[in-house]
Amino acid sequence: MSDQSVFSQKDIQPIDPERKRDLLDELNLPPKLITFLRENTRNLQIGAICITVVVLGWVLYNQYTDLQENKGASLMANALQEISMDRKTLVLNDVIKQYPGTSAALWSEVELAHLDYQAARFQEAAARYEAILGELSGDSSLVPLVRLNLGQSYEQLADYGKALGQYQILKGVTGFSKEANFALGRVYVLQGEPDSARRIYEEYLKSLGDESDPLAVAEVQAKLALLQTDQPVAEVQSQPTAETPK
Repeated sequence: MSDQSVFSQKDIQPIDPERKRDLLDELNLPPKLITFLRENTRNLQIGAICITVVVLGWVLYNQYTDLQENKGASLMANALQEISMDRKTLVLNDVIKQYPGTSAALWSEVELAHLDYQAARFQEAAARYEAILGELSGDSSLVPLVRLNLGQSYEQLADYGKALGQYQILKGVTGFSKEANFALGRVYVLQGEPDSARRIYEEYLKSLGDESDPLAVAEVQAKLALLQTDQPVAEVQSQPTAETPK
C-alpha cells in the first residue's frame, strides 16, 4: 500500500515571488474571501463611501433640525413677552415663516388662533383651528385642545351644529370629558333643547361613579338644578382654553 500525503495539491496556493504580502495576507483569511475582496475592492470602497455620506448627512440633518427648534423656541418666547398685540402677532408670524415644521411654528399658529379668539374674531379663529387640526397627526396630544377651542369658536358664531360635532368627539377623551359634556349641555339649552341637555348631564353624572371628584359631581348637580328652574345657562368662556382642562 502506497503512502498518501495529508496535503492535497489543490489546497496548495502557488506563491508569486514578485507579489508583496499585504494586510489581507496577514489576516489569515480564507483564500476565497481574499480573492473576493481583491476582485471587488473598488465596489466595496464605493459602498463604504456611500454609507459614510448617508451617516454624516443624517447627523448633520439632526444637528440642523435641533438648531432650528432651539432658534424657533427662543423667538417664540420673545413673542409671548410682547405687550403689544400687533407686535406679538408680527413676531409669531416670523416664527412660522423662519422656522417652518418646528414645534415653535406649530405653537405659534395655535397662539395666533388664541389671539383671534380673544379679539372676538371668531371666524378667523375657527379657520386657524381647522387648519391646525389638518396639520396634526391623529395621535397628537394637541388635537383635543385645538378641537375644544374650535368648538368654542363655532359656539361663539352660533354655529351650534358644528360645535356639537366637536364636543361629541371630545366626550370620551381623557382630560376633556367634563368640558365636552358641559359644553354639550350648554349648546342644547341654547338650541332650545333642555331635555337633551338634561340627558347629557345625567349620563355624565352616572359615568362619574361613586368614587369620582365630589366637586365635579356637585357641578353637574347644580346644572341639573338650573334646568329645573329655567335659569339662564352659563355662556361659553371669552378666553380660549390654553391648556388641558383638569
